[in-house]
Amino acid sequence: MNDTFKMSRFRLLVGRQWKENKKVYFLLWGVISLSIMLIAVLGQHDLDILYFWLFWLGGCVMIPGLFSRWSDFGRSSLYLLLPASSLEKFLCGLFYGLLLYILVFGLNFVFIRYIVTYPVILLVHNNPVAFSSFLGSGIRGIASASSNFYIFVFLTLLFAQSLCMITVMRFKKRPVLIFALILLIILSVYNIGMKILMSDIAHIPAGSVFTPGLLLPYYNLGFGYAYFNSQPPILEEFSFIGLIRNLNNLIFLIVFFTLYLSTWYNLKEREL
Repeated sequence: MNDTFKMSRFRLLVGRQWKENKKVYFLLWGVISLSIMLIAVLGQHDLDILYFWLFWLGGCVMIPGLFSRWSDFGRSSLYLLLPASSLEKFLCGLFYGLLLYILVFGLNFVFIRYIVTYPVILLVHNNPVAFSSFLGSGIRGIASASSNFYIFVFLTLLFAQSLCMITVMRFKKRPVLIFALILLIILSVYNIGMKILMSDIAHIPAGSVFTPGLLLPYYNLGFGYAYFNSQPPILEEFSFIGLIRNLNNLIFLIVFFTLYLSTWYNLKEREL
């Protein structure tokens, strides 16, 4: 099969993927929806950072189901022999794991967080806020977020997914554990480097909480620290200037594009 792209073949491949995995997709979205509701009810605004982790982890969970069969000859033989090019198969995985996932998550988040959850919050917290005000404040909050925030969230998902993808393709045994180990190493090195960099920029009191941190790596668009042992607490943020931010985004683009390209070449090798 030549590496060409035909929309008719691609549509058939997408339809086949849906018929084979729709139960898994419904189960995944059920877990995500219940998690969104639980975070909203328990924390309301205090646990908003967990929505980022839910979005990020959900996107990574999609990858093993879409790409793991390419690394196992026994499971991949029938799929690789399908009358579709490697490019079409690769784009089919990206369609479900990236494009459709982001779209469905966004719509599902608004629906569950601000419509379905509202009566539950009223029941648990006895909150007298009108539904129109509750929904309106949520929509305004989403619309008012800066474009840099959404770019960061998007690039973070791309990086995590591409890393998970190449790990699943390269390792036949325990790819998820290997991915988690590699990711933990990257986050640790990144955050240690950020701590050293911030310490060189300014005198930071011992015992400060840094952002980004190991558990909240992209809590804000810059970096800073919080020192709670003083009254009032010291909160300091060093924002990225435009040039550094653009350079950071460019590095992310190069890294995840290289990982995606490597995954595609691995698929082509399997077919050969």
